[in-house]
Amino acid sequence: MMSRPNGQLFVPPELPPYLKNVYDLKPILDVPSDEEIVGIHAVIRVANQVVDVQDIGSPTLFAQLSEHLFDVQMAKYRSKYIGIFPEDAIFTPPTLPTHLTVHLTPVTGAPSEEEVIQVQSTIRSYQKYASSPPMFDPRLDMELSQHLFDIQMARYTQRARQSHIASMSYKFPSSNPAREVERAADVAEELHATTNNAGSGSNTVDSDRLARVLQDIGICDVIERSNRLAEQANQLAKRSNQLIERSSQIAERSNQLIQQSGQPAELSNRLFKKFNELFEQFNEHLEESNNLAEESTKPTERLGDVLENINRVLVKVQHAIVRNHMGNTKNALDCLVNERGEVPCVSDSVGGASIFLDHGFPVELMRDNGYGFSGT
Repeated sequence: MMSRPNGQLFVPPELPPYLKNVYDLKPILDVPSDEEIVGIHAVIRVANQVVDVQDIGSPTLFAQLSEHLFDVQMAKYRSKYIGIFPEDAIFTPPTLPTHLTVHLTPVTGAPSEEEVIQVQSTIRSYQKYASSPPMFDPRLDMELSQHLFDIQMARYTQRARQSHIASMSYKFPSSNPAREVERAADVAEELHATTNNAGSGSNTVDSDRLARVLQDIGICDVIERSNRLAEQANQLAKRSNQLIERSSQIAERSNQLIQQSGQPAELSNRLFKKFNELFEQFNEHLEESNNLAEESTKPTERLGDVLENINRVLVKVQHAIVRNHMGNTKNALDCLVNERGEVPCVSDSVGGASIFLDHGFPVELMRDNGYGFSGT
């Protein structure tokens, strides 16, 4: 058996031509198929028939074939039960033909000695029909052999767990696991070379013998360590899932905080935009107010013009009255007012009218300042 990076590669021994004609064994990667195991059984049956024939049979080859069968059966067992606790495993036997009077029932956990003996007896009885093809099914023979292997491993596991760990450690210290594995391989080869004989009906292995040998090489420690490592791996995987979930929650919370931190800036932008709109409206109202104020001054200006015209008319009327009154003297000039409401005696422009007339001041000067004088 050679190890591969992605699993195990089970390499069969080199077969002579007469065995290749029975079934040409190929290397098996990881878990073997039922057809491959059926082929191994067929080759072992033929090899067992000629094992003692001189120049044809080979005890060494037969031992190598038995070891190869053990390896692939162990791989099959591990693929079905490695993740199940021994006490929870259910070993279901294959359906037997009607010409066998034996009835096998499923085995839960470790089998009893009677259950193992019953399976061994069934295999021996069925292999008697190997020479009669209509009554012998190679696949059923393979399934019975695998069922026996499975319950023997379950029985061994129970016995090994019940053994005294202290005495096992004393005989085979756990500080040298490589030696234990090497010895396990040697014992397995010896065990199958002497007991797993398919052609003669001895392909069943005594469960007590198997349990005792495997217990002595410390396989129990290896299985227990494997179970503990599997449990630790499950705990680490669970913890990893929790950490991943927690990390996702933190990331989600961080995204929420980032979104919330962007909301005040967005609100500030909206307020600033609203302020600009209000300021523009204020400017529009102010401009409109200025326009209204400008328009409101125009009637006032027109009113001033009207009042000025009225003032001129009133002054002219006054002057006309003074001039046309026959009893007026030159002193009546002091009663005249110009458009600014000034009388000649206080006017800065003409001075006192009577004084001016007494001294020969031109009448045109008074006329030019709005008094309308035309002489006495």
